[in-house]
Amino acid sequence: MAKKLKPLLALVLSVFMSVSTLNNMYTVRADDEITQEGPIVEETQTEEETTEEQVPTVEEEEVPVVEKEPVVEEEQLGDSNMMEYFLVDNPVLSNGETENFVLSLNNAEGYSDFRLTIQKEDGSTFDLESSEQVDNLVKFSRVFTEEEKGQYSVTTLHYVYNGQAYYLNFSDLEMDVKFGVDQEYDGYDATLPDLTEDSISSEGVIEVTDVNKAEEEIVNGVASQPAIMSVDEFSRHATGGMTICLDPGHGGSDSGATAFGAKESDLTLKIAQYCKEELSKYDVNVVMTRTTDTRLSEEAAMDLKNRVEVAKKAGASYFISIHINSAQNSAAHGAEVYYPNTSGNKNLSSNGQNLAKAIQSQLAALGLYDRGIKIRNYTDGTTSSNPNSSDQDYYGVIRYAKQANITGLIVEHCFISNKEEFDKYLGSNAKLQQLGIADAKGIVSALGLQAKNADIDTLAAEKRNVLADGTYTISTLLNSNYVLDVKDGSTSNGANIQLYEANDTAAQQFKVSHDSQGYVTFTNVKSGRVLDLNGAIVKDAGNIQQYTSNGTRAQKWIVKQDGNGYVVMSAINPNYILDLNSGSVRNGSNIQLHSVTGSNSQRWNITKYVSKDERINNLAAQNKNTLADGVYEINSVKNSNYTLDVNSASTRNGANVQLYLRNGTQAQAFRVSHDSQGFVTFTNINSGKVIDLDGAITKNGRNIHQYASNGTRAQKWIVQQSGSGYSIVSAIDTSFALDIRNGSVYSGSNIQLYKSNNTAAQQWTFNKYVTERERCDSYASQNKDRMADGVYYIKNQNVGFALDVADGSLYGGANVQLYSLNKTNAQKWKITHDSTGYVSFQNVGSGMYLTASGSGITANVYQQKQTNDYNQKWIVMFDNNQNLRIVSALNSTMVLDVKDGKIRRCSNIQLYTSNNTNAQKWVFEYINTNATGGLMQIMGTSQTTVAQMVRYYNANALGYDTFKAKYNGKYDGCLAKGGASTINQFAQIFYEEATAEGVRAEVAFTQCMKETGFLKYGGDVLPNQYNFAGIGATGAVHGASFSNVRMGIRAQIQHLKAYGSVSPLTNPCVDPRFNLVKRGIAQYVEWLGIKENPNGYGWATSKSYGHDIVNMVNVLLKK
Repeated sequence: MAKKLKPLLALVLSVFMSVSTLNNMYTVRADDEITQEGPIVEETQTEEETTEEQVPTVEEEEVPVVEKEPVVEEEQLGDSNMMEYFLVDNPVLSNGETENFVLSLNNAEGYSDFRLTIQKEDGSTFDLESSEQVDNLVKFSRVFTEEEKGQYSVTTLHYVYNGQAYYLNFSDLEMDVKFGVDQEYDGYDATLPDLTEDSISSEGVIEVTDVNKAEEEIVNGVASQPAIMSVDEFSRHATGGMTICLDPGHGGSDSGATAFGAKESDLTLKIAQYCKEELSKYDVNVVMTRTTDTRLSEEAAMDLKNRVEVAKKAGASYFISIHINSAQNSAAHGAEVYYPNTSGNKNLSSNGQNLAKAIQSQLAALGLYDRGIKIRNYTDGTTSSNPNSSDQDYYGVIRYAKQANITGLIVEHCFISNKEEFDKYLGSNAKLQQLGIADAKGIVSALGLQAKNADIDTLAAEKRNVLADGTYTISTLLNSNYVLDVKDGSTSNGANIQLYEANDTAAQQFKVSHDSQGYVTFTNVKSGRVLDLNGAIVKDAGNIQQYTSNGTRAQKWIVKQDGNGYVVMSAINPNYILDLNSGSVRNGSNIQLHSVTGSNSQRWNITKYVSKDERINNLAAQNKNTLADGVYEINSVKNSNYTLDVNSASTRNGANVQLYLRNGTQAQAFRVSHDSQGFVTFTNINSGKVIDLDGAITKNGRNIHQYASNGTRAQKWIVQQSGSGYSIVSAIDTSFALDIRNGSVYSGSNIQLYKSNNTAAQQWTFNKYVTERERCDSYASQNKDRMADGVYYIKNQNVGFALDVADGSLYGGANVQLYSLNKTNAQKWKITHDSTGYVSFQNVGSGMYLTASGSGITANVYQQKQTNDYNQKWIVMFDNNQNLRIVSALNSTMVLDVKDGKIRRCSNIQLYTSNNTNAQKWVFEYINTNATGGLMQIMGTSQTTVAQMVRYYNANALGYDTFKAKYNGKYDGCLAKGGASTINQFAQIFYEEATAEGVRAEVAFTQCMKETGFLKYGGDVLPNQYNFAGIGATGAVHGASFSNVRMGIRAQIQHLKAYGSVSPLTNPCVDPRFNLVKRGIAQYVEWLGIKENPNGYGWATSKSYGHDIVNMVNVLLKK
């Protein structure tokens, strides 16, 4: 019958009961009962005794008439012990979805007809019958409609056990079972984690995925480490222990047996009181049917029923009636205990038998003769040590208790009629006390009761080593800059505990000490008073104050590590813990006690206190090696083209430190040096003065300037990693950092001190300082092979427009503009490189050179005779998006730009800060002037860009890495698996591999597109072979396969190099047919076709194979 349920998000609403298992109930109709004289007390014969009828002393009781088939007229209150746990699937669900509930039974035998009563917030109710039962698990399901939006509570469980109908009100069990349809219910916690594993326990939440494994998963979930506190750690405190009812026999007008001037009713009351006093030391609730010399009813049967009713109303699990025996034979002696027989409820009988044994054992230990534990049957009044019986119990209190699902016992302590026993056991209060204590010891032993607070004491002992003694600060996990603080630094009793920004005062320091049991006391260092729960009242929002130490539990705590922090639990009730009111991180937020919610407002950083100076020194030492000594530019993470700068390159004290566009001057260069402690000093190379905090005052907005070195902390800093760069914090107060005012990046933006906030305005990068000339030279050298010398059209990314000399002028000073592509000589530019790698652009029409009028923003660009000055030198390099830009040799941050980004005829060309816009992206179209009739070389510098290749592909194909048309999607995603999840990545790999071998990327890329039908395949080669040029494919042979995209592209490019060059390969050979090619036999793309190759060799036999690729290249280069 195994059947998977969908994952159930389970609020574990289990009642963790202490002793009894499932209890049966036996019901007798009151109108069928008759009365009969009390019990006949039997005594065990010894050699000295003779059998003799004893005088009954128990009051008259009603005796029921036994019926074979009891008639059920109405529901009775059930026993919560029948339920192990109850689960709710969806705390919040949408209309049309199914809500599921799962009930787990401790024992399924005899149970049936399960039904839930569910109440809507408007008071309306409906019943939901179970839909499925598998072993001990019962499932209820219901689909909610749109009209049923609202909040719901599961209020009642109904069921039938052995023919009798019962009910359990969840509210009586302190179970608040709620859910919402299309809305959250009041109290819903949306921070509960999204659970996806088969069985997970987190923050008191358990997920169950298989109804057949639910019991195992729940056990595993409860036993696993929770967010704040596990049920195992404090289950008994959560349930408040069990309840026991002590019934002092007789009372009022019914004195019971009398002898030697004493009344049984007085003696039983005292024994019961002493028993209760002893039990008060344990975690159990004790009620008494009477505390004075009274009778609950003058009618005997009603008196007994009323006594049991007291137990029932109190929710008692056990009813223990205390009596003194009596007999006509004055020699009768000893103790005996009566418990329920098995009729109607075997579990109650078993529970009673265990308890009876334990009590009898304690009485016997006092020296009382052991008359045994017994049941007594109604029909013939016989007693037996064998509890198995189909008859009803004889004694009314045991019988009525069984009907209320309570285990009932009668304890006959000794014989009041026996002078020797009276004197020895009943003759004084002290002797009665020992009987009461013996009863209590038996109860404690049988029920496994723990000493009151024993579970808390155990928890304290377990956690005593979590936190060592010492002095600490306690900060909230929500923001470690805010700590526990005594309001106004008060030293008075009752001063409030609040949250406050850390200020290093003694009012924020607490001395942790442990007592012998492991409990923690927090003593404020300034006041000497301790953390105290006001009034020792455990409740939500219970206030926390400081108070003179008095050793009470209101001042004792248990500290437990939890996740990244600690929780601080009350020694009165660890289910209540230290809490930040409303999770509000601000000065003055109240600290309170609150029940566990699992939020970070209840988690704390408890950190060993060190002085402010020690903390700063430690931070400096920790970061001593973060940045090496040297000369650096200090650039903003917000825009790396802007750097720290001394205003106007001043050398005077007090000159302002600002942000400025990088210019490579020494006013922007700072020497980093560390002292022996690890503190950093920044010395400006131009002025020799150091970065200094004005007035050594740490506050928001305080200015930063330069000043002569004086060794004070106003001139010392700590550099530490932060985000994508570094933060520079003050050695006076590390909570303040160098900051760009208002986060505004522009030349002249002020540098100030500001509270650390981890924004980009406080993050910096350190670049080894080089002059602007050194930087430009480096860029030129790195990019000298980017473009081959030759003649080009220089087109804007919008390829319909190109660089143009205005009016085709032949004179120096003529303006350079953007103009519609017309391929006149005014738009042709001859590229040459100098020895460093700088590019010169000579206009073919005029013979003049592209010249910048200056190095700043909006400097005009025109043509001029060659001077070989740096304003006629340029660097062609990629921008951040792999598009080509033209950088001025005067300033590496300035690039060729279309004014105002207006791509139209006659738009002016100028210098502007590099910004990766389309106005700064250029495409170079090579104008073939080869003497070989204009044939296209396979080898050489690539004329295309990655962006062009991407645009070319997208113009000819839809759906990269999809193959639905020819393969029904069988190979979809194979290129991504091979390392190229996008066409951009695919083109980038082509560019890299082609560049590595000196093959023109546009040739290789377009050949791939031709061979694969723009990566859609359909021929002999399959997409997942990563064979992009049909290498080895002939007829029905699929050809070579490669391990990934890059290896397949590398093989194609190496194969092209075999045809186009005799140079050795750069990368290891992966082309399986490389050695089969006659090297250098096809230097031109057109010669890749065998029919067009004058040497009679080539890549393919098809006519115009190479010419087709040339045509595709020409289209590509116009994209």
